[in-house]
Amino acid sequence: MKAAGLALLLVLFPWQLSAEETAQAGRCSSGLTIYLEGEYAKAFEVLKVEADRGLDCAQHWVARMYQLGHGTPMNKELSKTYYKLAANQGFEQSIMQLELLKSH
Repeated sequence: MKAAGLALLLVLFPWQLSAEETAQAGRCSSGLTIYLEGEYAKAFEVLKVEADRGLDCAQHWVARMYQLGHGTPMNKELSKTYYKLAANQGFEQSIMQLELLKSH
């Protein structure tokens, strides 16, 4: 059962490659690089400030961190709020994530 659950998570949340590509392209803040290094609490601090300033990429990753409990307690409502903020700016990953959340 655990293996099946992990496989489902990997299908529903294929975040790693997209995060690396986004960071390498300079598309997001330095907070995403910190996130990829596994320093979730520090990354959350950086990304949250930028998300609240309106940076769509930061909004997406703050939503993700709330969703997964990385660097902050899990909070489904705040996760959806930040996904919606990024999606409203046309951030494709957030648009897709909101669709996935609707179907599950």
